[in-house]
Amino acid sequence: MTLTINTNAETLRQRMVGGGPGLPPVLLNHPMQSAVPIDGWKSVLFGLPFLIAGIATGCVALNFFPARKHAPDWLIGLVGTFFFSAGAFLAIHGLRGLARKAAHEREAAAQPGQPWLADYHWHREGISFSAFNAMLSRLLAAIAWNSFLVPFFWIGLQPRGGGRIFLVFASLFALLGLIFWARWAEMLGDLIRYGNSYLAFDSFPYFLGSPFNARLRAPRHLDAIEELTLTLRCVQEKYVTTGFNNDRSTQVVCYELYKDTVTFSREQLAGAANSYLPVSFRLPTEQPTSRLADTPPTYWEIEARGKARGADYQAYFLVPVYRAL
Repeated sequence: MTLTINTNAETLRQRMVGGGPGLPPVLLNHPMQSAVPIDGWKSVLFGLPFLIAGIATGCVALNFFPARKHAPDWLIGLVGTFFFSAGAFLAIHGLRGLARKAAHEREAAAQPGQPWLADYHWHREGISFSAFNAMLSRLLAAIAWNSFLVPFFWIGLQPRGGGRIFLVFASLFALLGLIFWARWAEMLGDLIRYGNSYLAFDSFPYFLGSPFNARLRAPRHLDAIEELTLTLRCVQEKYVTTGFNNDRSTQVVCYELYKDTVTFSREQLAGAANSYLPVSFRLPTEQPTSRLADTPPTYWEIEARGKARGADYQAYFLVPVYRAL
């Protein structure tokens, strides 16, 4: 008896991040609307111990009360900053989510026939993509990753204590962190070369089963783009738990429920320089509507991805797609 198993790298990656047979494709390295896989009071309560630990550690570093120290004050303060930042982020994230939910319920009750007005703070004219904010968030992620490794490097460099294993693992994770810096360099090149982008809506909102027409403001150096692909997709974020027993972890996973693409050649882009590039799709009828107020959310977007020598172009635009009432 011969048992044949057909697998490939993409299938394995999909299964590792929450995909698999019978599930929609998982979007890898996709920007998410959900910051963390926890919301509301759960996020606030989960963050409080970290917040308290960070404050207590900072007080030790500043000698506000006596304590036995096994590391320099700057390192103790750095560790306290990690705990405080994590706790503050979770607490603020939870409180903002609660306020956003209350505002959504209030606005939905005031305008029951127009759910798009309560779902998200849309601008009827269009939506912008900030390449600067995308670059800045990636820069902060790279700095946070490397800062987190500093205590492990310090332990590994101590002459006594057998901490060389910390140095080895910290070095490996630092090499892995080069991915953050490489991605940041790409985003910086995108920002310098093309700047921010804007998608103008021809109507507001868009309804399932109807045409989708918009206009993409041509970025700087459009003539450098050899091929531009615009993707209309419906994304559903979910909190997915993987692993077993004590090794379980929960993460935000982006599932692609629907996708349609259109590609512009260099010749087609040449006529759009210093103007707006028309964007046209046909919206399907049997797909979810935008529900950005949900946690986790479902939403529609336009992804613009241009291939060029040097820095490529990439931008994401949320679009208001709902069902006609």
